[in-house]
Amino acid sequence: MMKGFEFNEHIERSPQDVFEVLSNPTRATEFLDNITASSKLTDGPIAVGTKFRETRVVNGKEASADLLVSAYEPNTQVSISTEAEGIKVEYHYHLSPDGGGTRLKWTCELEASGLRRMMLPMVAGIMKKEDGDHLRRLKAYLESG
Repeated sequence: MMKGFEFNEHIERSPQDVFEVLSNPTRATEFLDNITASSKLTDGPIAVGTKFRETRVVNGKEASADLLVSAYEPNTQVSISTEAEGIKVEYHYHLSPDGGGTRLKWTCELEASGLRRMMLPMVAGIMKKEDGDHLRRLKAYLESG
């Protein structure tokens, strides 16, 4: 059973420019206030299997999570996943040329088994509230630069 949500945004920058920022979680601190730190844990260029550690403020408290790049197609698609307390979260970003800019589709999928499945609608709501405006913030950041 999967729960989640989806957002779309048009950004007046090329798919390459958008992908460059979006596919590197260490850049999230540049445009998201709730992300206080992000570091790359694996060596080499970013690709499927690259791991990051992200620290963010949630309800006034700092929490860290390990992120995994689970899909990576330059300028087209990147997916980032994490797992905590039996709930797997995957963010999928699909980029396509749109006029002179980029159409960015972001899908959040949450998965769990057993009793944790009952928590998915609540967790999806919390995540939508926490991260729901990050495409808008990404757009403002990229279009101002």
